[in-house]
Amino acid sequence: MAVSFRPGQVVVRRCLHPDGRLATVQCARVVADDERGLAIWIGAGSTLMRRVDVDGEPTRHLPYAEELAMPTMLAPTRHQRFGTLVLTPAGAGHSVAWAFDTPGELLGWYVNLESPVLRWNGGIDVFDFALDVLVQPDRRWEWKDEKEFADQTGHPLFWTATEAAVIRARAESVTRTIERGDFPFDGTWCDYLPDAGWGPTPLPTWWDLPTLAPPRVDVTAAGLGQESEATRGQPG
Repeated sequence: MAVSFRPGQVVVRRCLHPDGRLATVQCARVVADDERGLAIWIGAGSTLMRRVDVDGEPTRHLPYAEELAMPTMLAPTRHQRFGTLVLTPAGAGHSVAWAFDTPGELLGWYVNLESPVLRWNGGIDVFDFALDVLVQPDRRWEWKDEKEFADQTGHPLFWTATEAAVIRARAESVTRTIERGDFPFDGTWCDYLPDAGWGPTPLPTWWDLPTLAPPRVDVTAAGLGQESEATRGQPG
């Protein structure tokens, strides 16, 4: 049975390493879950889990393969900006984030190329594909992390050259949507304000339940066009 979420529900959005370990965990509240996808709000001060080394130093700046080859652990930090609205469209190989610096003031969009979402009762899991698109409020856009994407192409932990071409094609499809000004780049949610009763979202007790995701998501043309669904017991 497909998992769906109700507005206001606390969920986690987890990005996974290729070996299945949690890379980052974002704590959020559900804005909407409908035919457009799952929209969540990550408010300022919400808990964010990121990898650190054994001395507690963040490892995000390290090359991905180097980070995976060393012992790391997840440590809590906080979402710093006013808030971020993230839409994960159903069946897509990407997510779109609206970044706000102050209430109702859009800084721009951030498109993250990733595997189609794996849903479970506590939230969603995705594998990151490195390549991103930065979009200004006037819809001017530019690529981000192209070198990282190229460096990971062909590595046994990541994707082949053929798979990279599929990821790039998906990204180029999104850029055409940006240029046309189609949803979600049509002004929707650009002045979004969260429910007045929503404060920072804390880390729920079930945030690290074992993932149902496979150790690696194959990148195929079909896989980037379909949404995977998974269920497990309702978190307590």
